[in-house]
Amino acid sequence: MNALPDDLESRVLDLANQAIAHQTAGEHRQAAKHWGRAIALADSGLGSDEIRHWLSAGAAEALYRLGDYAACIVAARAAQDWSRQQHAPLAALLLGQAQLRLGGREAALLALREARALGGEAIWDAIDLDLRAAAARLLRSHAA
Repeated sequence: MNALPDDLESRVLDLANQAIAHQTAGEHRQAAKHWGRAIALADSGLGSDEIRHWLSAGAAEALYRLGDYAACIVAARAAQDWSRQQHAPLAALLLGQAQLRLGGREAALLALREARALGGEAIWDAIDLDLRAAAARLLRSHAA
């Protein structure tokens, strides 16, 4: 017997809450595992529900904190359209930082511009300290 959608959604949200708790505690590996389980469960029965995009944004952050920048990029891209609709800069910010760390300057530029458009100048406080100067140089060198 398949779980009812409400029951499935409750289980997905429970896994997401566990992921958030791990992330808050700095346990990024455990957080990434819980985000992954929540995404897999959502994919099994919730399809393209908005929750999937929110889960991807959470996974992107955990993967970024683990240093798995390639996986972060995949997760952030999955969340990017939804994040735009929500006027939330997290996916673009993580995408920009991950791209910058992997040497993808043009992709980083596009994502950081989007993050700044969504979140204003306040996004600078969310950029990792060791990337702030590089991000600022990149944006200055391509100023329109």
